[in-house]
Amino acid sequence: MTRCDHASVLLAIDAGLRETGWAIFRSGQPVITGVIVAPGRRRVDAKVRVAHLVQCLDALAEEWRPGAVVCSQPSGIHWPVPALELMNVGLTEWSERRRLLVYTYTAQEVRLAIAGHPNVSRDRLAYAVMVRLGLIGQGKTTHEWEAVAVGDYHLRRRNWSCPAA
Repeated sequence: MTRCDHASVLLAIDAGLRETGWAIFRSGQPVITGVIVAPGRRRVDAKVRVAHLVQCLDALAEEWRPGAVVCSQPSGIHWPVPALELMNVGLTEWSERRRLLVYTYTAQEVRLAIAGHPNVSRDRLAYAVMVRLGLIGQGKTTHEWEAVAVGDYHLRRRNWSCPAA
């Protein structure tokens, strides 16, 4: 399989139940980022939040037609968290329904590779990504920077860059 067998669009996500950051990469570069926020101001049931997340990911997938998805997972949690497990099941079902390849990395793995320390602060990770990609001065949320970080980590690790489709 050559490195360009996949479509040149990659969807990178920093999955969370309240906020999920996302970044679209085309030809190895981030072109747009955003955040999916849980509906409503009050506490919303995890099933509703996951359904909203999947609906928003469907809209992104329809618009951008990614060839693969890369996801940052929380690390360091050594006990079951039902809401996170529900989100993981929802993301797995979503990707299987769309026939998308999914690559998953821990947040610590990404932080170590990008910023040199597995427990680096979110601000330092954002700065390291800005420097690495020449994005100094761009304003993004923490979750967007996390999504950009995992996308860049994946692309460099896999050397997965192709000409625009």
